[in-house]
Formats: sequence, structure tokens, C-alpha cells
Amino acid sequence: MSLNLLDVALNPQLLTKELRVQNNKKIILRPLEVKDVKLLSTFLKNLSPKTRKFYTCKSYDYSYAKELCNAINRYDKLRLVVTLKTTKQIISLLEFSFDITNEDYKRFLKYGINLTKNDCRFGPCISDDYQSKGIGSAIFPYIIDVAHKFGRKRIILWGGVLINNKKAIRFYEKKGFKNLGTYENLENGTSLDMIFNI
Repeated sequence: MSLNLLDVALNPQLLTKELRVQNNKKIILRPLEVKDVKLLSTFLKNLSPKTRKFYTCKSYDYSYAKELCNAINRYDKLRLVVTLKTTKQIISLLEFSFDITNEDYKRFLKYGINLTKNDCRFGPCISDDYQSKGIGSAIFPYIIDVAHKFGRKRIILWGGVLINNKKAIRFYEKKGFKNLGTYENLENGTSLDMIFNI
């Protein structure tokens, strides 16, 4: 039986995991909670202009952090955070969407792929100070496990990945994502659609 958002809201421990990264540093991957507003606000506020170009949201302030924390178990979204075990500082925000938009359906049909309810969208963001430090590689198997626990068989990148984000594209390719093609993302420019078969 698959997990659902209510299961996670009632018992965040279902998706909580302690991991070790470079220099034996301990991190915690867990669901976002209502009480995380201030921590999430600090995370968003501290993202550099370059990171904001690759990870776009409507704002990077307290009000948006509060909106995300208040949306737990609403809509189709699951948000996870990675925190430092010692300080509780949020160093990454990971977002799943379990509904596929009409735009995604149409776009992926052009690649010969019929998206279904067994697919999900995924979008990560790692704070500037923790990029290229093994966080993505450490959490990747867990991300696949979360999608699997929700009954998903494929993951697409939420909005694709901007073609000038070479580091991210290399990471996804290394992890087994397949390049499908590019499209014009009205917000940021040309994006590459990628898919992962679980």
C-alpha cells in the first residue's frame, strides 16, 4: 500500500532519515513542518542570485516560507528539507508534486511519453554553501525511495533543468535521468526535460 500526504503529515518519522556526508557531517532529511517557517525563511533569503535563477519561486521571504509551511497536506505537494543535525539549519528544500499539469502532459507527448498518475514531478534546491559537497548524491537514493513509497514509477524534473545549468545536468545524467529534449520555459529560457525510471 502506498503512502499518502496525510500519512506523512500525521507521522513525519515515516520519511525521516539521518545520513552522513563529506567530512562525516550528519544531516537529517525529513518532511517540512509547520514550525519550520523561520528556518525556511532564512534558507530562502540566503539563496544567491545565481541559485535563484536555477530555482525560481514567487518570492524568497518570510511570507513565502509561511505559505509553504501552511500548505502541508494540502494540494498535491510534498516538501522535504535537509537540515544539519547539530544546528537544525535548513540546507536544502526538495519538492514533489504528485499531479501532472496539462502542459507537462502535452509536452511529454511530443517525446512519445504518456505521463500517468504513476509519475511525479521533482524539484530540488541546495543552499549555496552546501552545493558540490555530496548532499545531492547522499540523498538521491532516498528521493527515489520516497517516490516509490508514493506509488510512483517515474520522476520528471519540475520545469526541467535550465540548459545553462551544466552542473545539474551532469548530476542528473550520472544518476540515470534520460534527456528527452528542450522547450522554452517562459520564466527562465530554454529548459531540458529529463525523466527517471524507478
